Order: sequence, then structure tokens, then C-alpha cells
Amino acid sequence: MRQHILLGLALTSLGACASVAPATVHNIGAMTPERISPGMTRRHVMADQSTMAIYDLRKGARVPVHQHTSEQLSYVQSGRLRFVVGGQIFDLRAGQLIVIAPNAPHSIEALETSVEYDFFTPPRSSWEEDKDEGSESDLAGPPGSRRP
Repeated sequence: MRQHILLGLALTSLGACASVAPATVHNIGAMTPERISPGMTRRHVMADQSTMAIYDLRKGARVPVHQHTSEQLSYVQSGRLRFVVGGQIFDLRAGQLIVIAPNAPHSIEALETSVEYDFFTPPRSSWEEDKDEGSESDLAGPPGSRRP
């Protein structure tokens, strides 16, 4: 009897592995960048368990101090960015990545015109704080692609 139960559990596990959700392809290069502020644009994709965003930042653009429940991985594709996380300064250049813990207060400043890739998990639910300091722009929410 015990062998039958174990066999049933094993088959159930295999069935769960076989029911992988279908993949979804997004053409980020074809997306229209969303203007966050005069010095910053963003293209992003929100999935069920994560969010990925690509930011183009002009020299001097700033994201004011904020925090969120998502873990954030930020990769500097080009340029130089200054991250201040929990009061500690990190100057990153192209090819470097920083991991920011959930709920850690942080800000960003573009020391040069830069391209940054951000990955968030769980997905970002609010983007309101992602704009230049002093910007008048109001964001209505994330209009990016949503996986079905």
C-alpha cells in the first residue's frame, strides 16, 4: 500500500512539472517608451511573478528616495548611476549590477546619460515614485505589457 501511495505522489509531481505555463515573447525594442519625466523614459513588462524595466536616463535625472516591497536588481547597461541605499552610496558603471533588498530606502541619480535594466520580484504594483525630483508629471499606473 505504501508503495502505491509513493508512486501516486511521484506521478502527481511529474504531472505538475509537465504543466508548465506557455512562454510569452515581448518586443521591448518596439515598445513606445513611457515618459516618466523630462530626463527619464521607461519600457517595461509586467509578468505574474516579476517586472522588468529598461530606463533611459539623461545626465542629472533623479529618482527620489523611495522604497517598495519588491527585491530590485539594477544593471547598468551604459553610463554611470549613483544609488544611495540605506544612506550608503554606490557608484555603478556599465557592466555592474546592484541588488536592493525589499523595503530598503533608495534613490538613483544619473551621473552620465545611462541605460539601466531593472528586475523586480514580486512585480512592482506602483510606479508613482519613479520620476525626476521636482517633476510635475502624474503617472496613471503601469501601462506596459501584461502577460495573459
